[in-house]
Amino acid sequence: MPRILVHRAVVYTLLAAAVLIVMFPLVWMALTAVKSNGQIINPAAPLWPTEWHWSNIPDAWGKAPFARWFANTVVFAAAATAGQLAAGMLAGYAFAMFDFPGRRLLFLLALSGLMIPFSAIIVPVAQILGDLHWLNTYQGLIVPNIASGLGTFLFRQFFLGAPRQLGEAARIDGASELRIFWQVYAPLARPATAALGIILFLQNWNNFLFPLIAVNTTKMQVVSQGLAVFQSQMTTQTQYNLIMSASLIAIVPVLLVAVAAQRHIVEGITLGAVD
Repeated sequence: MPRILVHRAVVYTLLAAAVLIVMFPLVWMALTAVKSNGQIINPAAPLWPTEWHWSNIPDAWGKAPFARWFANTVVFAAAATAGQLAAGMLAGYAFAMFDFPGRRLLFLLALSGLMIPFSAIIVPVAQILGDLHWLNTYQGLIVPNIASGLGTFLFRQFFLGAPRQLGEAARIDGASELRIFWQVYAPLARPATAALGIILFLQNWNNFLFPLIAVNTTKMQVVSQGLAVFQSQMTTQTQYNLIMSASLIAIVPVLLVAVAAQRHIVEGITLGAVD
């Protein structure tokens, strides 16, 4: 028994240390956001603010069109996530339930998209968007992100474990394949859909590289782009407190989503662990 207690104490201590290491940058950013520039620049200043400047947050909000950037990010993240879920679910269902020539090869091709970094195809993507006149448009932000190799993989793993008898019974009753998918198997996949949807939404919200090539106007920028522009402007004016305040504004919504949905995120990570 003592050995078990010692083992648990060591494990919990290591976990607590890891949590502190991960949380320290976030805590430092939050505390810096409510400091004055003098406290930030002074190397001898304590971590805890001696004076709380809560006005930094509304000041940062008023110096840039954050409302517009948030609206663009919500539209982009929500629409892209919905498209990725729909495409991934349909593709995963097809790969799991149907036997057709080249199924394995097509599935490997779909997974290969996860192995190719976006930076390797950034030039042709930008050229295609330009040829379609989709630069600085919502469709230019959303449509190229609809395909999801991760969604295809996870939904295939889920549907492989779904009972085939349900579909066979529905076919005997005369149900079409689309109706079987929508009314029989899609409801079973709600936990997987919720988990993957949260993961994809967080990815799309934090996406920086693709919006950087798809839009270049202030009106169409997303939060990640706007924050970079705001940082460059405030750095020249040495207003580091406003930079931290803007970073806090940008991270709070996605942090709240991640904390509220952490159980679903864990489920999504472990969903395809067993074939």
